[in-house]
Amino acid sequence: MKGVKPLLSLVAWLALALYGQAFAATLDLRDDWGRRIALPGPPARIVSLAPHATELLFAVGAGPRIVAVDPYSDFPPAARTLPHVTGYPQLDLERLLALMPNLVVVWGPGVTRARVDRMAALGLAVFVSEPRTLDDVAAALDAFAPLSGTPRTGHAAAREFRRRLAAIRADHAGLRPLRVFVQFSSTPLLTLSDRDLIGDALRSCGAVNVFGDLPIAAPQVDPEAVITARPQLVLAADGPASAQRWRELGLLEPRGTARFAAFEATVIERPGPRAIDALAHLCTVIDAARPPG
Repeated sequence: MKGVKPLLSLVAWLALALYGQAFAATLDLRDDWGRRIALPGPPARIVSLAPHATELLFAVGAGPRIVAVDPYSDFPPAARTLPHVTGYPQLDLERLLALMPNLVVVWGPGVTRARVDRMAALGLAVFVSEPRTLDDVAAALDAFAPLSGTPRTGHAAAREFRRRLAAIRADHAGLRPLRVFVQFSSTPLLTLSDRDLIGDALRSCGAVNVFGDLPIAAPQVDPEAVITARPQLVLAADGPASAQRWRELGLLEPRGTARFAAFEATVIERPGPRAIDALAHLCTVIDAARPPG
């Protein structure tokens, strides 16, 4: 009987140790819709149905855990070799279930709550990702960090993103905002509102979107409205071909005062880790168009 108490103590200690390990391995996540996702540990099989989420997952070190992506996930290059699952506009639910994922990451604007609820009812753990600002991108890196099994990688990436963002904003603080017309398409003439990342990016560079307050993401406008808005810079995401049109309409120099610049908007509109590099380039373009003084 003398050895019973020490043995019981050892068993109790082992039980507590195992319980503590299980508790530590449990991930309690909160997605961008405020939904709670509880996982027993870092998921071994992740399906990403959003290009920005794919980039975020690779950035935090969870790339080896991704078993499939949506057809538009083209970065990093390793993502292009993965199997595809269509997530938008119609979800290939049968193929998704066949992959037996531990976690599915979806794009908020691309799904309905009913679809998310349906996936959850089928036993799928679903994380809704919807970063709308540059600060949200850093927060997403922090949120995804535990999914890799080595959270320090993701948290370090988030800190570096925030550091660079703060430096860019500090460099452009106090400047008179440059008025910018963002041309997403010339035929038809489409712009971008501030519903997504572009408005935050322009503000970070000391600029303002002349159509930023429109209620939809990619509204159609007419040339007269653009001229009336008096932009100082036409930022063409569809390339340089339309510069002559604006010159003939008297918006650009020499008859007008606005400047023109072509800018690849794909990366800045995709709220992933590369957005900070795209922001630095955007600020360079804007600074070149800023009037002296």
